[in-house]
Amino acid sequence: MKLAYFRMPVLFLTAFVFIGVSYAAETVPRFAAPPPFLTQNTEGLTAQMPPIEKLGGGKYRLGEIFIDKTERSISFPAQVNMDKGLLEYLLVQNKGKTHESLLRTRIDPHYLQIAFMLLGYEGTDQRLSMQGAPETPKGERINITVMAPVAGKTVFIGADQWLSIKDGEKMKNTGSMNWVFCGSYVDYGRFMAQESGSIIAIYHDPVALIDNASPGGESDKVWFVKEGSVPPVGTQVTVTISPAK
Repeated sequence: MKLAYFRMPVLFLTAFVFIGVSYAAETVPRFAAPPPFLTQNTEGLTAQMPPIEKLGGGKYRLGEIFIDKTERSISFPAQVNMDKGLLEYLLVQNKGKTHESLLRTRIDPHYLQIAFMLLGYEGTDQRLSMQGAPETPKGERINITVMAPVAGKTVFIGADQWLSIKDGEKMKNTGSMNWVFCGSYVDYGRFMAQESGSIIAIYHDPVALIDNASPGGESDKVWFVKEGSVPPVGTQVTVTISPAK
């Protein structure tokens, strides 16, 4: 398989955003990345990448993605997609495998990859051989937090608190999980996370931007929604990704 890592467009954008060049409009000029990344949006129509807006205080916005340079965090909207059942993903794009994902989002994986690279996250050069590969995925460790309305209050919760793992015939809490940013890749002109809609995998997926490096990530039969803990399907939430402490 011919792999081409997503580097040059990001380096070009970084030069505009973070070296401190001042723009009267406080936005970064639109950058024409290679056509395979930007020719289609979720509805299959042609789309141009939004500008990166400088908000002040080390904060930026790329479309609906908020980037905090100081915290190295990325936040974006999503919604609850499942409140029970077997899972392979924590988060997919709306055109992804929504029948097996806890959350879904309208955000394009392409733009999330740009946000990660702008903050200096390093993708892996040891990509998994296949979905469900037995090896542990490599990458920079991250935390995933969800802001959601629960019982009339806004709460911040670790995403793994909405998951259960099956141990024999018993369901158990997962405890703190080990998530890693691997980054996706370009194969024959196609950015694979954008093609598949895969963003955060629970069951190992070499195409996803983020993977599960916890024990059991090689199995597609043990990860479930923790029933009773998740808000109703359709509830709007905010996902925040930051470096693991």
